[in-house]
Amino acid sequence: MTLKELCMGINLPEEVTETVLRIYKEQDYSALKENSDKLYDRREWERTLEELKKALGKDDKGLKMLTLQLVTGLNTYKLYEEKGIGQKIFFDTFQCFSRFVGEHLVSYHTYGFDREWWTPRQISMEEFRLGELEFEMENWKGERVISVHIPSDARITRENCLNSYEQALNFFAKYYPDFKYRYFICDSWMLSPGLKEVLPRESRILQFQADYTIEEWNKEDNSYREWVFKNFDLPLEELPEETSLQRNIKRFIKEGGFIGSAFGYMEQTGFRKS
Repeated sequence: MTLKELCMGINLPEEVTETVLRIYKEQDYSALKENSDKLYDRREWERTLEELKKALGKDDKGLKMLTLQLVTGLNTYKLYEEKGIGQKIFFDTFQCFSRFVGEHLVSYHTYGFDREWWTPRQISMEEFRLGELEFEMENWKGERVISVHIPSDARITRENCLNSYEQALNFFAKYYPDFKYRYFICDSWMLSPGLKEVLPRESRILQFQADYTIEEWNKEDNSYREWVFKNFDLPLEELPEETSLQRNIKRFIKEGGFIGSAFGYMEQTGFRKS
């Protein structure tokens, strides 16, 4: 697979694809391969990213880093092939790059890439998108678990979520049979107990969180603002009110309520209960 084919396969915006291909021609990425290969080791992510940023130099919009990670992803594609994982799962998983670039456009009115700290999960084959949800192999309280992530473009109907959980059970059993786990875990604003005060009972978000036993609620976490309001930095009074969710949450916060984020878990097959 070529870099251009990868960009096309993940539906990277044409303007960004052109920039990525130009940067690739101008930068000797082979000289960075020894460092970028360390992205396959979770223990090295933080240090490696700092080293790569220094090597890339000025990169205001992060598109040099985007190019580097996509180039590294070409080798990930080979690893998918060796493991027998289909091309659809690869493209679905790596579509996160296009999604993040698009979210940057919505938030800052220009294309950019600022999620370099997250995407080593996809590069190192520790996280996969299966249907509407993403699933990451992790450890929690000393045991192996599957961490569930909800992409911003996910359609979390009950049917879609059930389908994704079923896919995950089959996927990890087939391709990672030695990864034995008991729980799915999730850490998200969508698990916030505060949402029960602003959403109708039949809400898809509340249906999603009902599968999980909530263990911890961080009321002070403001990450939900990035996902709900598309901008983390806006003061409360300037938060948009374009959707009912935005209006309800904004009103709830102004009245002294808390959204924050929450951590929950469920048994491997707990989603079948409802």
